[in-house]
Amino acid sequence: MTKGHEPDEWLMGQVALGKREYLAPLVRRYASGLLTYIERMTGDRHRSEELFQEVFLAVWVKRRQYRFPRAFRSWLFAIATNQCRAAFRKSRVPVLTQGESSHEAAVAARSNNPGPLEAAIDTETATLVASAVAQLPPQQRSVVVLRVWNGLPYATIAEALGCRESTVRSNMHHALTGMRKFLEPRMATRNDQ
Repeated sequence: MTKGHEPDEWLMGQVALGKREYLAPLVRRYASGLLTYIERMTGDRHRSEELFQEVFLAVWVKRRQYRFPRAFRSWLFAIATNQCRAAFRKSRVPVLTQGESSHEAAVAARSNNPGPLEAAIDTETATLVASAVAQLPPQQRSVVVLRVWNGLPYATIAEALGCRESTVRSNMHHALTGMRKFLEPRMATRNDQ
């Protein structure tokens, strides 16, 4: 195996044996996707960074519970989901506000170099979508974020959330319905202006 290209499951197997140095490649591989997931779940960039660290601390603490060759990604996102749930119970404020998501949307809009009008429209649309996701119940929000932003298949999401795939699909359906109800009147108002 070429150094740096080891499968996640092999690396986690080494971590499970107490070899701490094999955790660093996993942290690097999942930094962006996991941090995005946690931030979209909590709505707080700073808290998401703390939770990210707590997730990998939990990976280390629970390393002996990992069973090779279980998919590492689903195990990791299950830990992250549980950390987010614990944070929800502690804070009782698991929602994004439009102001919290507008910076991220603005950065994404600028990265494609659109004109000022397109950038404004993109930013406004991204803010509305982020607000629609934020108003979802936590379970539905988890499914949407894992499916849309992390690109996970339904089976992996089901394993990560500890439920059946049919439950995940049902949550996705209800989430999309809820988002549509939230977005349609706002988009219609915006288009009428």
